[in-house]
Amino acid sequence: MTTRALLPRSARRRALALLLALLTALLPLPAAADQLPALGSETGGELTASQEVQIGQRFLAQAQQQLQFVHDPEVVGYVRLLGHRIAAQTDFHAYPFHFYVIKDPSLNAFAVPGGHIFVHSGLIEDTDTPAELAGVLAHEVAHITQRHMARQLAASKQSQLQSLLLVAAGVLAGMQGQGQAATALVAGASAYSQQEMLSYSRAHEREADRLGVRYLAAAGFDPEGLPHFLEKLQRWAHLQGKAPPPFLSTHPLTGNRIADAESRASQLGGGSGPPPLGEATFARIKARLKAMTADSPADAYRDFKQRLADHPDDGAARYGLALAAERSGRTDEATDTLRRLVADHPETVAYRRTLAELYLQAGHTGDAVSTLQEALERRPGDADLRETLGLALLAQGQAERARDLLREVARDFPRRPSAHSALARAYSRLHQPIRAHRSEAEARWLSGQRTEALEQLRLAKRLAKEQGSEQLAQIEARIQELKPADS
Repeated sequence: MTTRALLPRSARRRALALLLALLTALLPLPAAADQLPALGSETGGELTASQEVQIGQRFLAQAQQQLQFVHDPEVVGYVRLLGHRIAAQTDFHAYPFHFYVIKDPSLNAFAVPGGHIFVHSGLIEDTDTPAELAGVLAHEVAHITQRHMARQLAASKQSQLQSLLLVAAGVLAGMQGQGQAATALVAGASAYSQQEMLSYSRAHEREADRLGVRYLAAAGFDPEGLPHFLEKLQRWAHLQGKAPPPFLSTHPLTGNRIADAESRASQLGGGSGPPPLGEATFARIKARLKAMTADSPADAYRDFKQRLADHPDDGAARYGLALAAERSGRTDEATDTLRRLVADHPETVAYRRTLAELYLQAGHTGDAVSTLQEALERRPGDADLRETLGLALLAQGQAERARDLLREVARDFPRRPSAHSALARAYSRLHQPIRAHRSEAEARWLSGQRTEALEQLRLAKRLAKEQGSEQLAQIEARIQELKPADS
């Protein structure tokens, strides 16, 4: 792995703290915590929901270029399922929520205007129960539903909004090793008063805790999950001395805040019955995340080996061991372990999906197709299974069947970049380059790669002109839709 010259750790931490403080910047609470003040109209000079969406899209586009996202469908799907279950308990309808996992060992999570919520892999691995992870997501959801940043920016000038975007660009540049550029960008935004922003945050953190606990209980989770995790962070910070978790740098924590969250959770009562989505699923997700994001697969393999030696019946550890074995070159061991897991747990679709992926990587396309079909019998609408089956059919030489299936997936899940990219591969195999470029353009656009998306469409346009294709008008219309307004 190439080593990059980054900003000094302390400078990066300050820059990131400033960015996230701006993103969660807060105003004094209104008289009723659940009543959001009017933020003005499109022409009133104040921040509207549509403007929040634009800010979120701009930040996301930069983040997708600069940060390392976890794209594993099982891990990301679980976090999104958890997050949307929480979001469903709110009465917020200004825009939809989006949840992402960032590969980063630090304990952090943050929300961006426009409904974008990011959680670091390190935080997921450090939570002990689904309720703790759901509690963090609920807290971030509350920052969005109360539109905390919108409240601050509604009282700010446009220059302050530009400062926010400069800081965002600076932080992301610093993470990529562009030290001088990052320093200049962050320094250029220094006029924005960090202390002023932080002076409001404690009140809004309490508001986010209060609503987060309520969302947790309404979603069927133990509302104690949030205060439990806050207590854990506080203990961790005490042990670390001057280096608290990044989450605490942007989410100031006090004893009173924890006590208030615990009081509200106790008033709502503990969760009744088994937790939503199950402890076993949560343990499996954590094992998969550890195996898939470990910088040293060999170390992860040894860790899971030791865990199984201590707890032979730990199914999640067996799953993690299989994944770590595959990543460290022990393919036969990984396949054998997964076969046994499928035999022992025939209803667990995740084991079949992973086994099919190993078959596909090894070139055993027939085994991959049959395993995926068995999994789809148990979960027929699963987008990941259908997409993977399409790729397996394509690898097996059944390009037309693959195209038809992948076209259905792209139609049913139009905002799924991987489905469009897989469909592009099928079109290419069938010698339909115009449609291949169009599908790849959608994949790039959905991934935040505006320039690359337009380039794919221009390639499709050139071919359409040369061939006199009836697709030309549609391609030109799509180019106009995606072109920047100022171009």
